[in-house]
Amino acid sequence: MNPFLHVLDRAIATFNDLPVWKHNCRVWGQRMMSPTFERWLYLRMHRLGFMGRDEWTFLERYLRPGMHILDVGSNLGLYSILMAQRAGPGGRVICFEPDPGLFAALQENRRLNGVTCIETHNLALGSAPAKLALHRSVLNSGDNHLGRSESDLFRRTVTIEVVSLDAFRPNLALDLVKIDVQGWELEALRGMRRTLEANPAVAVYFEFSPLGYTRVDSTYQDLIGFFREMGFRIFDPLAGTELDDARLARLAASLGRTGYTNLIASRAFTLPPKP
Repeated sequence: MNPFLHVLDRAIATFNDLPVWKHNCRVWGQRMMSPTFERWLYLRMHRLGFMGRDEWTFLERYLRPGMHILDVGSNLGLYSILMAQRAGPGGRVICFEPDPGLFAALQENRRLNGVTCIETHNLALGSAPAKLALHRSVLNSGDNHLGRSESDLFRRTVTIEVVSLDAFRPNLALDLVKIDVQGWELEALRGMRRTLEANPAVAVYFEFSPLGYTRVDSTYQDLIGFFREMGFRIFDPLAGTELDDARLARLAASLGRTGYTNLIASRAFTLPPKP
């Protein structure tokens, strides 16, 4: 690594981990603790409405009391707690977050909000059991990922444990799967094939990021093909309209190399009316 970039990398990492960033703020009525500067910024971007507006709109509209939800890639728990509050004491949110630092923040944020219907696991989901390198971003831990890393600059690696959902939690009843794992989606979904088959009404709310799938030598067509094989159709989660292959191709082209959006895979998706 270039010596200047090496010094810059160390300086940013040190700044990011300063204790001054470790305090609470309120987002969406929730008390949230930020463990680092980049998560401090993430929370404030959500609080000001610059991030997460579409996700919040969909989840507030779609979720109902009593739902059972799988949250794959929970980060520090902002969405996990929102979903748990909407599901209520009769529901359940099962969280998987492999990054040790983010998992500790998830645990603390669950405690701060007094939410009891959240189950947390410091694991990644995949197609088979493994121990793999998680590439952690110093600049944006929302971009932590498994698979191939393009660069070691501003990244740290940690070995994490991967399990398949079907083996780890067999016979799980689910209404919604929320998954955002930076290109690892297909691997995680392959490990829950039996669960998806056993829950015909389940919907999968997933990040659609054509570039991200290349980290595991895959394409968005592979992911969509998996859903089609399982009997799912693809929908725009806010408009409720179905996306055929031609519309998905146009969407992928419009997103380019760095864009992303959220989509719904469902066998029969119905968008609830606006409250």
